[in-house]
Amino acid sequence: MAAVTRPASAVVATTTAAARVALIGNPNTGKTTLFNALCGARAKTSNFPGTTTSIRRGRAELTPGLPTEFIDLPGLYELQHDAPETRIARQVLDDVAGDGLDAVVVVVDACNLTRNLVLVAELLTHRPPVVVALNMVDLARRRGLELDADALARRLGVPVVPMVARRGTGLPELRAIIGEAVARRTPQIRPLDLPGRDAPLEVATEWADGIVAEATVSAALAATVDTATERLDRVLTDPVLGLLAFGLIMCGLFWALFTLATVPMDLIEATFSQLGGFIEASFPAGPVRDLLTSGLVGGIAGTVVFLPQICILFFLITLLEDTGYLARAAFVMDGLLARFGLPGHAFVPLLTSHACALPGIMSTRLIPDRRDRLATILVAPFMSCSARLPVYVLLTSLLFADRPALAGLAFAGCYVLGGSAALLTARLFGRTVLRGTARPMVLELPSYKTPSLRNALLTARDQGLAFLRTAGTIIVAICVIMWWLSAYPQVATPDSATALRLQAATPGVEAGEAGALLDEADLLEARAAQAGSFAGR
Repeated sequence: MAAVTRPASAVVATTTAAARVALIGNPNTGKTTLFNALCGARAKTSNFPGTTTSIRRGRAELTPGLPTEFIDLPGLYELQHDAPETRIARQVLDDVAGDGLDAVVVVVDACNLTRNLVLVAELLTHRPPVVVALNMVDLARRRGLELDADALARRLGVPVVPMVARRGTGLPELRAIIGEAVARRTPQIRPLDLPGRDAPLEVATEWADGIVAEATVSAALAATVDTATERLDRVLTDPVLGLLAFGLIMCGLFWALFTLATVPMDLIEATFSQLGGFIEASFPAGPVRDLLTSGLVGGIAGTVVFLPQICILFFLITLLEDTGYLARAAFVMDGLLARFGLPGHAFVPLLTSHACALPGIMSTRLIPDRRDRLATILVAPFMSCSARLPVYVLLTSLLFADRPALAGLAFAGCYVLGGSAALLTARLFGRTVLRGTARPMVLELPSYKTPSLRNALLTARDQGLAFLRTAGTIIVAICVIMWWLSAYPQVATPDSATALRLQAATPGVEAGEAGALLDEADLLEARAAQAGSFAGR
């Protein structure tokens, strides 16, 4: 890996003031992954534009006595475009609050350097010092592209740090160079041939091409077509085969969900069953024991038993996301969504709504057209969010016990039903209150990557904890309330039940007949208690 290169004019000073550093870059450059590595955070990452809709903040100490606040900005291609993500970035860079940024770290993709340098050119016209994080150099080398970081730093006049963010390679060097940029607190020297802020895109692209030509050491294989990727994309982005592949992948995901979750679910049920038996044996009969066994233990068990499905679901979705497949799914779904009056951009909010409709609705802010944005907001709640998973699991488990294949198919059918309701409703809105056609979507397909198991495990854990904190607490509270409503007020034992018990105790009655009479008396008492309770009434 090339050494970290600093411009000749760098002057290092010391400071103890708190620093503010912004992270910015094109979509799919690994910007949020770098933010997580720098701050030790676990913010949501994605391989397609539209997921990061607002800034994220994290704190870290680059050097002893130098606390730093990192600001993760939305992914964007250029600052002059009139879009929500660019307005957010401009507001932070221009800093309307007046505090100012101490440095800007721009994350660039080593495999698409020309396109990324267009954004770098715009950032060099702003006041804060710029540090370039040259990410994915390992992928560039595998493609036969070797870049000279020293030459790149000389031409740009700013430090350039080659790195692989997902592995942490180059992270210590980046921390050190950011610390120096923060300590320097002076703007960088602008290249003499730097395009102005209002320069046409063609001029900025030509300038970037010239820099890439000077910084490229070897590109013998860079133009070689990645035939494996092209073969996969021909199938996964085909209008027919792509939809078929999407359906098969989703069915396989839900089948794996049921198959893998069976063992932990059985263990959880057995554990809480033993706990309930222990409480019944340890406490005398009465309302306290009933509250513990039927209210608290039953409510907690009814919540925790669904945790394996939720964690496994988000684990598998994160793996698909990291591979780059979900971008292909968004491309394929664009044609389908357009037939129902929704834009291709709606795929990301609708997919996010499977976790919760609220972040899904919030992410619609990146849909450019107001009509498309409203249509997506109105149909997002139809998608099956994680709070509905327990209901789906309960129904499919009851209907298809010991048949995981059919249970997985039925589970996927629940999601298809929600998606179908959303599409049909969108079509209805498109023909009535929201007349019009959806705009076409422009989407960059990221390269295929090996998914990060660590990232998937962390995402699954965080989503599981979020479920326990939100839906779980509500479910437990409802279980306790429903137990109280069904147990009170207590009613007197029916005369018919008393008569049956007396009959069972009559001498000469056979044991089998006495047992049947007692069971019938218990049933009558339960029915009377249910009918007389608040819930029964």
